[in-house]
Parts: sequence; structure tokens; C-alpha cells
Amino acid sequence: MITVNRFTLSNGLRVVHNHDSATAMVALDILYNVGSRDERPERTGMAHLFEHLMFGGSENVAEFDKALENAGGTNNAWTNSDYTNFYDIVPAHNAETAFWLESDRMKGLAFSDKALEVQRQVVCEEFKQVCLNQPYGDLQHYLNGLAYKEHPYRIPVIGKELSHIENVTQDEVRRFFYDHYAPNNAVISV
Repeated sequence: MITVNRFTLSNGLRVVHNHDSATAMVALDILYNVGSRDERPERTGMAHLFEHLMFGGSENVAEFDKALENAGGTNNAWTNSDYTNFYDIVPAHNAETAFWLESDRMKGLAFSDKALEVQRQVVCEEFKQVCLNQPYGDLQHYLNGLAYKEHPYRIPVIGKELSHIENVTQDEVRRFFYDHYAPNNAVISV
């Protein structure tokens, strides 16, 4: 029988835990309750941008990926209309490193101008590649608009317009982070 423990920390972070002694690895999955449905119509693509920005460093760690890789781990993320999900997989003896890295970026993203510019370019190129530079790449934009007239799902996860990400400001980025990337808006599964 599998035992799953569930509890909520004093800061509001919901925790789901299962111990599997058959593996020497630990998987952390942090699900933030934020997606494209939480964006303003005049500034879309923010949740997807943050999927990228969260790897751009925090107050104490310049490069999230490098620190996790140095601990023998790997990671990735995805975003949809409702959630943004980050996961880390590390050897069990380095689980504390993964916990610390995740808590550090949840507590304080670096917000450097360099990280914003790098990730803005990455996301803009992805938008061009997926939506503009292939036949029917913008089909989802039209379908979402037809299927959802008023609902937030009308906004494609990648963003409605390229200019929304091209013109995002550091203040908008900070506001979006502090509105959505907090312990009481997340679930961590271990």
C-alpha cells in the first residue's frame, strides 16, 4: 500500500509526500496556481515568460540549472492556462540542495535586467517559431478566440501578441511574481 502524506506549512505551502525506498532519487514538483488565465489582456504571455525567468537566478544563486546539475540533478518546467509546473530530480543525498534552490527562487527571484532581456528574447523567438514561422502556427490564437469569447482561456499560453512580451517592463515582471509566486499559491509534491 502506498502512503501519501498531505499537510500545509504555516506559510500556506501545500505539501504532498510519498516515500519510495526502491529508488535513490528524489523528485520535487512545484505547481504554482498561475497560468495564462491570470494575465491581463494587454499583457499576455507572462506566465510563459516566468516559466523561463524562474531559471534566471535568485538572490543567492546566479544560475539555477548549474547549481542543480552540480548536485547531480535535472529539471524542467511547463505552463498551461491554469498552472505553471517546475520539477527537479536529484540523488536522494542531495534532496536538501533541491529544496533550498526552490525555496530561494520562490522567496526572491533575482530580477536582473540581463535575465529579463535574455528570457524575453528566448520567449519572443519561441513565439516567432511556433506562431509566425510555420503554416497554421497562429491557429490556436483563432481557435481560442472562437471557443472562449469572455473566458480567460481565450488567451494562448504563449501570448496573444509578440509585442506584449517585447515591451514588458521590470515593474510588470516584479508585480506578476509577487502576485503569483508565493508559498500560499503553490503545491510541492515530493
